[in-house]
Amino acid sequence: KLQAFVKMCTQDPSILHTEEMHFLREWVESMGDKIPPVTQKAKSEENTKEEKPDSVIEPDTDAPQEMGDENAEITEEMMDQANDKKVAAIEALNNGELQKAIDLFTAAIKLNPHLAILYAKRASVFIRLQKPNAAIQDCDRAIEVNPDSAQPYKWRGKAHRPPAHWEKAAHDLETLGKLSRTLVWTKIS
Repeated sequence: KLQAFVKMCTQDPSILHTEEMHFLREWVESMGDKIPPVTQKAKSEENTKEEKPDSVIEPDTDAPQEMGDENAEITEEMMDQANDKKVAAIEALNNGELQKAIDLFTAAIKLNPHLAILYAKRASVFIRLQKPNAAIQDCDRAIEVNPDSAQPYKWRGKAHRPPAHWEKAAHDLETLGKLSRTLVWTKIS
């Protein structure tokens, strides 16, 4: 599990700046190392991506998004290309170019459909675009790929906000809390 966590942080260093990772930042710094600071652009993106807690997203009626071929053989080159697309997608997201971010995350998913973080990141953009069905589909796939990944539960919980889905939202957010506590306990022991 530690190896998976390190891989996740390598792919998305902003994870290290979450409130849940405060203990890890302190420990790394106590050992004489430094975690790169969050850029101002990333801070403003983090502040704008969260929804108001009392807002409700109406279900979307778009066709299902592309998910990539889960049986595809992934080469090292494809993984590198997928990572490049992910980096470009995050940059587009930071610049407020939501559709461009969706397109780039989709291209990355087509190149490496075995990386849960790509689906979770695209789901976060679908939430911002108020497309909860698409976000739920991405989160479901991310959980299939990696059931221990916390981000899909977070975004799926947010996508289930329409009034008829409060129980599903509560279940996903409860699972997110359990995963976060497990991650913290694993790091301590």
